[in-house]
Amino acid sequence: MEELFYTLFSQLPGTDSGMQVALFSLSALLSVVACALLAHRNDLGWWAQILAVFAGPLVIAMQYDTLFLVYAIPSLLIGVFGLWRFSRYKFQGKFTRQVLRAPLGLSAIIAAALGVAVLTALHLGEMLTTGFAFTAGTGTIWVSYLTEAVVLVSFALIACGIRAGWLLMALASAVYVATLFANNPAFALLLVWVFMVIAALYAWFMWRTLPRRDSADHAGGTPAVSG
Repeated sequence: MEELFYTLFSQLPGTDSGMQVALFSLSALLSVVACALLAHRNDLGWWAQILAVFAGPLVIAMQYDTLFLVYAIPSLLIGVFGLWRFSRYKFQGKFTRQVLRAPLGLSAIIAAALGVAVLTALHLGEMLTTGFAFTAGTGTIWVSYLTEAVVLVSFALIACGIRAGWLLMALASAVYVATLFANNPAFALLLVWVFMVIAALYAWFMWRTLPRRDSADHAGGTPAVSG
């Protein structure tokens, strides 16, 4: 069992670092499940993403460093926002919503960029305030935190029906995989993020047939958004 744990997470079992890598891997796996469900506009996808934050960032914050809550809580709120945003669409079968695609406008791009900047800063935490983040050898940390922030912000774009959010998530996940691969990664974490790339591309493909919001409004049909 110890050899299996080390093979999967590149850490010894029973250590703090090993537990944190295992929790991050579990969190990423739940996010993959969330993507697979949201590809079919299933509300349960948002519950899976909320659980992903509980399983990873929130548990790590409560167990090892409560200051990490400043990053974990906003991450959780993105899942809550997605659940609320999807609730505005009418049901199309059990748990499935009649989602309308929205264009990726300038306001969405600006909001996404600000969200990535804020989440990255919150994730860096003390490394940013003490100046350690700007020292040599921290490039991998910056790339990792930036790509994780982009994935979270992509969930917010997806919640608004922006299909391009899936491509953004796939790109960020691919960069994260490349970063992990170049730094002797834990096999389980690397594998799960590969699945994240695949799941995001699958969801982007599945959303191709969704009606556009402006087209639906122009047709004067039954509105898909309630409230």
